[in-house]
Amino acid sequence: MMKLQLPVRASWSTLALLAFAGSGTVYAQDSQSPAQADQSGPVQSQGNASVGIADIVVTAQRIEETAQRAPIAIDVVDADELVRQAVTRPEDLAKSVPALSATNSGGPYSVFFVRGVGNSSLNAYSDPAIAFNYDGVYVGRPSSTSGVFYDLQRVEVLKGPQGTLYGRNATAGAINVIPNRPALGELGAGVVASYGNYDAINAQGYVNLPVGETSAFRVSGTMAKHDAWLNDGTGDQDEWGVRGQFLTEISPAIDVRIGADYSHQGGVGSYSTYLGNVTPTFGPTGFAGYQLNSTGFDPDNGILSPQSREYLASLFAPQAGRAGQVTEGMPYNDNSYWGINAELNADIGDGTLTVIPAYRKAKLDNLFTSGMSGAGTQEEDEQTSLEVRYAGNIGDRLDYILGGFLFRENIETSTYFSQFTIVPYQDFKTNTDSEAIFGKLTYEVAPGLELTAAGRYTWDSKSFDGQADVLALFCGNPGNQPPNACPDLPFIPLRDNAQDVRDFYADLGVPITPVPLFALPPQAGGSQTAPFLLDVPPLVIDESLDNKKFTYRLAAEYEFSPRNMVYASFETGYRSGGFAFARGLETYRPETLDAWTLGTKNRFLDNRLQVNVEGFYWKYKDQQFSQFGYDLGTPPTTVFLTRNIGQATIYGFDADVQALLSDFTTIGGQVQYLKSEYDSFNYFLPNQGLPPVTSCDYAPTTQSVNGSEIAVFAVDCSGKPALNSPKWSINMFVEQVVPVGDYRIKLHADGRYRSAAEIDANFSQFFKADEAFVANAAITFGPEDEAWFATAFVNNLTDERRLASTSLISSVNVQIGNYEPPRTYGLRLGYRFP
Repeated sequence: MMKLQLPVRASWSTLALLAFAGSGTVYAQDSQSPAQADQSGPVQSQGNASVGIADIVVTAQRIEETAQRAPIAIDVVDADELVRQAVTRPEDLAKSVPALSATNSGGPYSVFFVRGVGNSSLNAYSDPAIAFNYDGVYVGRPSSTSGVFYDLQRVEVLKGPQGTLYGRNATAGAINVIPNRPALGELGAGVVASYGNYDAINAQGYVNLPVGETSAFRVSGTMAKHDAWLNDGTGDQDEWGVRGQFLTEISPAIDVRIGADYSHQGGVGSYSTYLGNVTPTFGPTGFAGYQLNSTGFDPDNGILSPQSREYLASLFAPQAGRAGQVTEGMPYNDNSYWGINAELNADIGDGTLTVIPAYRKAKLDNLFTSGMSGAGTQEEDEQTSLEVRYAGNIGDRLDYILGGFLFRENIETSTYFSQFTIVPYQDFKTNTDSEAIFGKLTYEVAPGLELTAAGRYTWDSKSFDGQADVLALFCGNPGNQPPNACPDLPFIPLRDNAQDVRDFYADLGVPITPVPLFALPPQAGGSQTAPFLLDVPPLVIDESLDNKKFTYRLAAEYEFSPRNMVYASFETGYRSGGFAFARGLETYRPETLDAWTLGTKNRFLDNRLQVNVEGFYWKYKDQQFSQFGYDLGTPPTTVFLTRNIGQATIYGFDADVQALLSDFTTIGGQVQYLKSEYDSFNYFLPNQGLPPVTSCDYAPTTQSVNGSEIAVFAVDCSGKPALNSPKWSINMFVEQVVPVGDYRIKLHADGRYRSAAEIDANFSQFFKADEAFVANAAITFGPEDEAWFATAFVNNLTDERRLASTSLISSVNVQIGNYEPPRTYGLRLGYRFP
């Protein structure tokens, strides 16, 4: 049975480079830092085990165990891989984890998908499908997950529902970011810094100070900067952060650790490229389909460049009666994050009591242009949490964990989403109170055979109080104005509130009227070309919802030997419901996921060959899906809303193989095969005269809204794959260490392949992520004493630019997209003391 005690020692692992983890299992251990592993080569001691592949200790199940003995679906990225892959943002983790798809959606917003399950909306009134935990603390907002990737032990990515032991429930998985802790009795420091193209500077360091024999202080810092990737000045990075921790052993049975951190995200950030527009074609019988008019722009051509401005001017915005024009306003980030947390571990009786109180706050001020002419947010997020666990054993055969969790989150937001001719302003406050009790029992039925039962009961209570104001710009009657009727009418400017927009048009003499849509305003005097600003009556929402759910996990594992095991499990996951600015559709239900897993983890050939295989089968129900559609107002209004749609079946396998071919040569790879399919996926889209741009089946029909029949298209996407779910995801690597006297040269190459995937929420037949292979290479030189190292690196060797996300600016009918990062290269230096 396992000893239930959290580690208090940390190594220099954050700062070493190029001990590879390209296929998921990392090269690190408690007895030797990855810095040492980096210099000495791939063959490592494994405690009492023979020479071979080293393990890393993980705490994914709230107990210490090696990743190789954990009977769960988990990928671990160690500190060396984080440095080598230049992981400074959450979306960078997708480079090392085949099951994870992650992209930046503008500003501080990261989108995560695990095996096709994730978030299609990042607004502050919905919960994430993948739980993000930093230093044991659940982080409620996807916008608050940057600025923590430095001085880390590791990052754990759990695949599948997390419904028992973790802070908040999640349907798709969890990402656990685990910092190095202060090391007792050790005086040390280290730094790693790199410089590369785009004037990229990436640096992180730490100082560890002993305070007597039983206490220690550790301070860490980071800076990540680079110039714009795109030619319009967008796509840069400017972030920094600092973390301080104090650890003390009050007695041999009690230790307390207190941590505080602060980070800031600045720069421009947001970057997008015009892909083209889709226009209808007509034949003898009428509508004949759609065609794509591609811009042919390179991925580094930003939407604010002269070439893009010229392209936008060639497009026509019918609603405004004029050609397209860039809305002036440079994107920016000015986002701050800070928090404080503590952890108490006390051996009491036959177990260990762990208490983790935490407070976190974020203040966001940003403007980004991904998906629209401009989206601005001013937001304050505040959360407090408390987790209490008691873990112990009864005799030699029964382990248990009992615990409780409290979480409170308060969000206050002012935001707008401008698309040239229409802009909704949303001001709201939302509060979440979540309480849970959980437990886990593991019983050794026979030598090598263990059965596990875990359960959690959660109570979620939410409230939402907000107002949405929608302003729409028209050039006379939208259905009758002649082409280019208002050539000088300014598009809606980027302003922080609706009143500033009203004042802007009032100063120009443009009438402001709350008349019904498509009705000519009296101020126009009968003219078909007189502009006006439609001021839609505000939508006020004051709603609350309560959800409660029991989730559980049943599992069995059998060890044939200390290095060979099989495991099977069934577990359930749940994500609470939320809110939407949509009349009659203000709330939506929770979503759930049931997951079956069968796997085996093995080491062969005197610990030199690792073969892990896992099969999975998921049932995804009541998926929360965000899209444009009609609300239930009088009259109905086209809004961006979230609702529950259908269900999906997701299954496949994951294989991880590593081999030490010699004392200095290692190869490995990880393969995921993923088959995802919507069993039922039906929804309605507004009928605006032409069919929707989708590869799904559709048919014109009517939808009854408040006794009125509204023309819509019934869309059926059943049989389509889930978004962001490539069928094949492959990571591979090879590494060769060459001894040269008292020095070592390490040659490393790795690559990742992703097959094609759907990335457009409407399943457009024109915009998908194509298959792509990205290769990286590095050469490291350093002495045997590991005091320093120098690395030359290149990432994305062939400059492969895969489309990562796409969206439509409907007012000018143009599709924009975000591509994956370009080729980067440079020099990285590391030094440690002692």
